[in-house]
Amino acid sequence: MQSTLVRVGRLGRNCDYEGIHFDHESYENPSPSSTIHPALFSLEDRISRGGQVPSNRTPIEVYTDGSKINDQTGSTFCAIENEAITKTWKAKLSPVNTVFQAEMLALKAAIEWANTSNEEVNIWSDSESSLRDLKSFNIKSKITQEAQMILLENARIRLGWFKAHIGIKGNEIADNIVKEATTDVIPTSLPFPKRFLKKQLLQLSLSRWQAEWDNGKTGKSVYSIIPKISNKQLHWSREFIQFATGHGPFPSYLKRFGLHSTDYCGCGEIEYPLHYAKRFPLTLSPGSTTRNQAHNS
Repeated sequence: MQSTLVRVGRLGRNCDYEGIHFDHESYENPSPSSTIHPALFSLEDRISRGGQVPSNRTPIEVYTDGSKINDQTGSTFCAIENEAITKTWKAKLSPVNTVFQAEMLALKAAIEWANTSNEEVNIWSDSESSLRDLKSFNIKSKITQEAQMILLENARIRLGWFKAHIGIKGNEIADNIVKEATTDVIPTSLPFPKRFLKKQLLQLSLSRWQAEWDNGKTGKSVYSIIPKISNKQLHWSREFIQFATGHGPFPSYLKRFGLHSTDYCGCGEIEYPLHYAKRFPLTLSPGSTTRNQAHNS
């Protein structure tokens, strides 16, 4: 599983795993480092976040939004000029795409649209993480890098952060449009996040493990206690492990190594761990003893 994850998600190679073909182009792959010289990467003064806003108001204000509603992911922006909506854009993403991807896609689309205008444009987003990535030099996301290149070439575009759901008109409009995008828009193709690839591979591995556990010939004493496999660690005590595996001071186990003369209990049955829990007369509750006697009769 780890080998497939590295090949597809890091090396950009196609790979088959458990009969499923994984195309590396369907998943996010890290892009090459930026070719821009750090001295020329000057976006700090044009991207404000953390509650700060651009100091100048412009004729065109653009509001972006990305959201996941009822397991559907949408991305949108709207442009407002002189209190009137002059442009809207929306995209429906795959349910496995993340909200962060939707937010960044909306910002990139808004930046591309603003680049076609001859006016100064403020673009607003309620996603601090997206704005933080746009300001960062060492980013491997292709969408983010493409948005950064446009910003570096067009100084008329500025970005700012605002708190969501506080009654801002443009934000409310964008929020309503993104709800429409999750239902009535043709889906937009966007690479799946790498964590979805890892989730897919893990599910396939767990399915194979469960099949081997169900059909295996060994470990049936443990299988009777834990029929469902899990990759989560069980913090069992030493005594519990001995009981579950039968590898402990039980006649059925000791006789295998010549440490006990017989594997039978005084009651006439083989003396293995579950015998003590289910059938041994001295460890059964009074009600269980009565039911057992009734069953034997």
